[in-house]
Amino acid sequence: MKARFRLFLLLSVCLAMLVSGCSLLEKQRLPFQRQDEVTMWINSIAGLPGVEQGRRAEIVWKNPSSSQALKIRALSIAASRPGRQGYPARKELASLYASATADQRSTWETMYWADLDAMDSDSLRKLASSVSADQEKSFPWNLVMLKAARRGLVSDPSAVLSRLSNPMLYASPSLLGLGQVPEVSQSGPVSVALVIPQTGSASALGRQVAAGAQAAVDDLRLSGKNVDLRIIDTGLTGWQQAVQSLPPQFVMVGGPLIPGRYKAVKAAASGRALFSFTASLPSGDEGVRAWRFFASPEDQIKALLDGASSLGITSFGVFSPGDSYSKRMGGLFMQEAAARGYSVTSGSYTAGQMNAWPKEAGAFVKTQVGSQRGSIPVATADFQAIFLPDSWKNMDMLVSSLHYSGAQNRLMMGTSIWEQSLGPTSRNNAATFALTIFPGVWNDRLSGPGVSAFRNAMAAKNQRTDDWSALGFDFVRFAAALNLQPGWTPAQLNRALASAPSLDWASAPMRWDASGKASRQLFLFQPASTGHIPADMQTIRDRLASGDLSVSEPAAPAAPQRPVSFDQLVDSLSK
Repeated sequence: MKARFRLFLLLSVCLAMLVSGCSLLEKQRLPFQRQDEVTMWINSIAGLPGVEQGRRAEIVWKNPSSSQALKIRALSIAASRPGRQGYPARKELASLYASATADQRSTWETMYWADLDAMDSDSLRKLASSVSADQEKSFPWNLVMLKAARRGLVSDPSAVLSRLSNPMLYASPSLLGLGQVPEVSQSGPVSVALVIPQTGSASALGRQVAAGAQAAVDDLRLSGKNVDLRIIDTGLTGWQQAVQSLPPQFVMVGGPLIPGRYKAVKAAASGRALFSFTASLPSGDEGVRAWRFFASPEDQIKALLDGASSLGITSFGVFSPGDSYSKRMGGLFMQEAAARGYSVTSGSYTAGQMNAWPKEAGAFVKTQVGSQRGSIPVATADFQAIFLPDSWKNMDMLVSSLHYSGAQNRLMMGTSIWEQSLGPTSRNNAATFALTIFPGVWNDRLSGPGVSAFRNAMAAKNQRTDDWSALGFDFVRFAAALNLQPGWTPAQLNRALASAPSLDWASAPMRWDASGKASRQLFLFQPASTGHIPADMQTIRDRLASGDLSVSEPAAPAAPQRPVSFDQLVDSLSK
């Protein structure tokens, strides 16, 4: 009996402990956490061969129904696994990285670096052996080579590590075990070269650029910055060899002024950062092999359309002589206007036949004249502004013809080649051009720190200030602010440019996007009785509303004259 009681007591105690334990487990049970789709998908391919992982990653990456987060993760894995999908995935990664912000680039680097850990040694060795010298300089191939070198899978690991261990090459160097980007030293001298004509063709322009550059050197010296400036004359034989023989610290090179010499300068300056003083660069060069330091035709068009838009104008006419220059500029204008949703009408007049222009202008603006004697012609075309991509020498007759045809209440717009012809010696009927604007790069009536420094530095050397000397002045000061060092890469330079180096510009400021493509914020001007003045958009708005074209303008500041041949030279280069 006692034995049965003991057995019953023991079973009761066990049952009580079991109930208590279950209660305790219930109280301490962890909540169920649902995995996100990216983690679930990664877990689903874990343990599969690398080739199969790459194949499945490609399917997910290219599947339109996949979420963006899943596509991004699959793309990185596809680019880090053996198989036919690897190369196109790496190209896509490179494209996304080039247009990404610094934070996004850091994310791409961190993700791809971790995914490369899953690549077996044989596959990584084979991949690294296929990476070219040019590819090695950019993401994601730079991480492939860095990872392979650290594993000892390349023929000369120390050389590869030496080339790729500079933290300035990456957006997230610390996550790659490379430490932080060092501060750029501002104490040492800045080395910069200009490859521009000082003799022969276009030497008048080149000497003005050189004068501005020398003024910048003097200005920077006063603030404690030493600049070693070398000017190489493209008018002399052997200039290419002189460029090639520059010491390695001359990373920054500016020039040429003549577009036809761009290829030769690019070849001679290979390995250096060439900032071209030309309006455009060959397809594929900008941000990769050279960088633009000059206003483009697109910059001109955008400035004009921005100005017209500020006046409430949304419809335009393009009236041109049909030569190659006007076709190119007119085409860009229509393309940009259409992209903004504006309406554009085009028409043409016969180049060199001024006696035909009144009739052709009337047809373009659809002139109507009342039946009564002395009726005033009225332009019935529905555009509010007219773009005139032609030289300034034709404008008096052309604009007068448009006014005579009833278009005196339309905004007239020209290109930056007018800026050269509208110097202090030009004489114009201000009333004819009361509703006329054009873009330019040099505003001598501004009083900002950059303009003041430029004006003072040029005055100290008894040199005149103009757009070309401002170009040289800005470039040298820009090179000092950027202070690019040997070992640079295009990717590093693009990041530095996109961060907008601190500079008080003497002329129209420039900006660069993440891919190294430049844009310039041009000023708007209007022809004056003498030369040109900054456009007063409020006055133009009032004139458009009232139709009153009377002009009262302040006297233009006195300025040194320059020969007509100088303007003709600029005009020929600009076109």
